[in-house]
Amino acid sequence: MNLCTNKIIYSITCEKRNLYQLNLGYKVIDFTFCQLLSFRKKILLNSTPEAFEAILEGDNYILLLVADNKHLIYLDVPQLIQLQNVVLSLFKKEPVLI
Repeated sequence: MNLCTNKIIYSITCEKRNLYQLNLGYKVIDFTFCQLLSFRKKILLNSTPEAFEAILEGDNYILLLVADNKHLIYLDVPQLIQLQNVVLSLFKKEPVLI
């Protein structure tokens, strides 16, 4: 028996001082810092337990308009959780080693 899964790994990189790039595997989206904060807020609002329940009872996916409504992202629950982890890891404070 062969099993084939399509796993996409999301990543965020900082190219310049105010330019962040979200790599979705099939698309790269440019964000300014303000757009990234707005995107983080959308991700956090849609990843509460109540929001997950509403998504699962509905169509099992959400559509997000990001980067000043220039891009449309189609996400199901596992993708939303993975994207939440990537976005929140960008804002975590890391200890500085001296």
